[in-house]
Amino acid sequence: MQLLTIINAQADPRFLVLSIDCGAPSPYKDSALGIEWQTDQNYTTTGTSVQMKEGTDLPKQLYRYRVFTSGRNKDCYTLPVKPQTTYLLRVGLYPGDGGPSSVNITVDFNVSVNSNHWFEYTSDGSDVTQEAAFYSFELEEVYLCLLKGTQGTPFISSIELRILPSNGYADTKSTQIPPSFLVLGDRLNMGVKSSDDKAFRFPDDEFDRFWRPALPPDFPRYARADGSSILSELPFSSSYDPEIIYQDLNQWPPNKTLIDAWVGRDLSFNITRERVDTGRIVATFFYMEIRPNVNISELSENNPEEIFDAFGEDYEYVDITDRLPTAFQYVTNIEGNLGDAVLVNVSWQFGPFDKIILNGFEYYYLYEVNIDATYSPDREILASISDSFGLNDWRGDPCYPVPWDWVSCDSTSRIQTLNLTGMKLSGPIPGNISTLTELTEIHLNNNKLSGPIPESLASLTKLKILAVDNNQLTGVIPVQLLNKPGLKFTFSGNPGLQLTRTGSPSPGPSPAVRSSATMRSSLSSDVVWRTTTLLLSICILVFFR
Repeated sequence: MQLLTIINAQADPRFLVLSIDCGAPSPYKDSALGIEWQTDQNYTTTGTSVQMKEGTDLPKQLYRYRVFTSGRNKDCYTLPVKPQTTYLLRVGLYPGDGGPSSVNITVDFNVSVNSNHWFEYTSDGSDVTQEAAFYSFELEEVYLCLLKGTQGTPFISSIELRILPSNGYADTKSTQIPPSFLVLGDRLNMGVKSSDDKAFRFPDDEFDRFWRPALPPDFPRYARADGSSILSELPFSSSYDPEIIYQDLNQWPPNKTLIDAWVGRDLSFNITRERVDTGRIVATFFYMEIRPNVNISELSENNPEEIFDAFGEDYEYVDITDRLPTAFQYVTNIEGNLGDAVLVNVSWQFGPFDKIILNGFEYYYLYEVNIDATYSPDREILASISDSFGLNDWRGDPCYPVPWDWVSCDSTSRIQTLNLTGMKLSGPIPGNISTLTELTEIHLNNNKLSGPIPESLASLTKLKILAVDNNQLTGVIPVQLLNKPGLKFTFSGNPGLQLTRTGSPSPGPSPAVRSSATMRSSLSSDVVWRTTTLLLSICILVFFR
């Protein structure tokens, strides 16, 4: 548990580092919110833009979306980040009319951030917004990937990347053991005026967090405190230089959350367990004494520390005797099954007031950060091979959380198989394939590859299969490959290839599948002819005896 003191600042658009309208033809500015929206053309290379039907009553960034119909294991966005920075990442999935979910076909796919599973989208057309928080460590880019599911077509409408306070959301950082990937459960503004109140975001929240009003019937109707007169008199509500004050700040709510609050003897409400794979959460309660009739100076003299019990645990001390926003944070486990209601009981055990106050509340599910990644030298070689073969539209980590369609990886994050059969490749076979030292299989057949077969492939000690059939390869087949023990080496359908023996015919359209453990690939057609002639002669002699 952690007690945090918070100061508010003015909205600063510099924290809205990236706003992507997926499928948009050109960038534009949202005049109502002041947010600059970019197209996704620089962040992904696959998928098709789809526009909803006219008359859609949604924000402009949700008029279009990108659908991924290739059937790949995953389609990824590459998002730039700064090292050692905490980020909020939010995605919107709005299929709408004409979309992949609007034809009564269930869509099922998963979304990941690097190697971290984020959420599963399973729906017949509902709208979804998901938010997460993570720390970039030393990375300069992260991968947001849509992973192929059992049915339907993955799609995405919007991507938003925001910088969070440098000292906030501490559970994401490397100083925590283990650091966490946070998935938002809910973020609530307590004490709203009426049922007409809406959720708010930037510019009311400088970090563009969504605050949902805690309204009936989902939440009780408690008495309300209005602190508009108090906040207008406090110095922290005026403009400060963010570069100075943000150095000492944690996660805090905006003035629009602090300006009102629930007031009551017991402030209890339910949250719903929406994650089946974890019950571990970090819950933050936001307080600020905004009641005009409360005399802060008298409270300080009497040292009134309030005590509350949130999740059935021991009561804790919370000091709200100053006119400054304060946050109290729990890390706990919630019990129950998926969809169960979990009671959050906020109540005073004792204190100077008959009634307590609560301005806001948010909670995140905690997941240990998954740092799995492809072995760095292998990843660099794959990038070079992709450049050579024109496969630059494959993004994300080659192995995680699921591998690219044309690679397989072993348990040590090494590349084990290259399967580039029928990928319409051309040009020479890159010699640096041989630096993928854990390769057991290479499939390059049924392409338009040219030039010689690299001799260096014979140095792959674990290689069991090498298939280069049906290409346009030329030159002499390396004898090291022909003589390599245990290698199944196929090379037919390359008229320009020559066997190592001078004058031997080329391995043309006839199949040339050889394993050096059984028979050598260097057998030429004249050897086969002589063997056949000898067998026929023996048969004739036996017949006429």
